[in-house]
Amino acid sequence: MAHIAAVAGISRRCLAKWYARWRTHSEDGVLDHSSRPSASPTRTSEGIADLVEALRRQTRCGPARLAAELERLHVVTVAPATASSCVAA
Repeated sequence: MAHIAAVAGISRRCLAKWYARWRTHSEDGVLDHSSRPSASPTRTSEGIADLVEALRRQTRCGPARLAAELERLHVVTVAPATASSCVAA
């Protein structure tokens, strides 16, 4: 197994993982799969994201100020990181 891993340019651990997947699921087990989660139960709602974006366009302030303004004006509590990630690039 070490020789095959070296020839393929991967670690023995990686090869062992792929081999186990192949034994369990055949070819489907070694195909590329998305790393995106199938569900995001704590995702910020579309309405809150729209509110953050609208406030950002109006005030042109940063994430910490956005979070504070959302709390003050709309009684919506979001973390500054959340306020930052809701803003479309």
